[in-house]
Amino acid sequence: MMKSYAPKTMAELPASLAALTPESKIVGGGTDFVIRLHSGAVQPDALCYLGHIPELKKIEKQGDTISVGAYCTMTQMEHDPIVREYLPALMDAAADVGSLQIRNNGTIGGNLGNASPAGDLIPVMYLYDAKVEIASPNGTRIVPVTDVILRPGKTILEANEAFIRFLFPVPAFKSAFVKLGSRKKVTISRIGVALGLDMDGDYVREMKMFAGAVAIKPVAFEKACDFMKGKTINEQNVLDVAGFLSDYIAENVAPEFDRDYKVYASRGVVTDVFDRILGRL
Repeated sequence: MMKSYAPKTMAELPASLAALTPESKIVGGGTDFVIRLHSGAVQPDALCYLGHIPELKKIEKQGDTISVGAYCTMTQMEHDPIVREYLPALMDAAADVGSLQIRNNGTIGGNLGNASPAGDLIPVMYLYDAKVEIASPNGTRIVPVTDVILRPGKTILEANEAFIRFLFPVPAFKSAFVKLGSRKKVTISRIGVALGLDMDGDYVREMKMFAGAVAIKPVAFEKACDFMKGKTINEQNVLDVAGFLSDYIAENVAPEFDRDYKVYASRGVVTDVFDRILGRL
């Protein structure tokens, strides 16, 4: 018989985690997990739901850091004033996840925990140099988000560990995220681009750019960022930046993963994300 645990406070959390085995599952919004459970793809001996713990559903600015609880939903992040002001790329990504029903239930912790190459929020986490706090029966540890994913569907979490909150340094740059999917709505991301710009008047002082759904983990495009330093944002320069992404896809993505489609479609995504961020400068 499958057991269930649902701690109500942070004080109750360690005991619940200690009871879990390698066959147990931490449950977030369940938007992906419930489907796998009903299909028989997973057969856990226990489920642990942490969404009753108030601290894990809070978004707070604490000095130079923004704390986002691991059980915050996409809808919550889309509309939260702190996220909208300081982390607009996170707002963009959350607002474009699936359907309204999925956004009402899907969580930031689940998005990372799935470790999907198509995870919408993951390139944004990389863009902001986010860290994640992980709880275990013996306490907590904080690790860079970039160290969490080992391979598709696998993270560094041990059987009795859980994400409890994400820590975002308040960025010194403007940001945006745009994804391209195969349908207008309720789509899994084919390409997602997170972009950050620090401007000096009309010129780019610094740029950061990560693309998702083109590799196991989001890819940083440092050459494109170096290219844009000291330049203005004009049509040709944006097209040149798009070329860095399309060239990467052509050289590194296998044909069976829609390589040819992504080579050309990525150019439009880059153009769109620049258009979005220019509206915020």
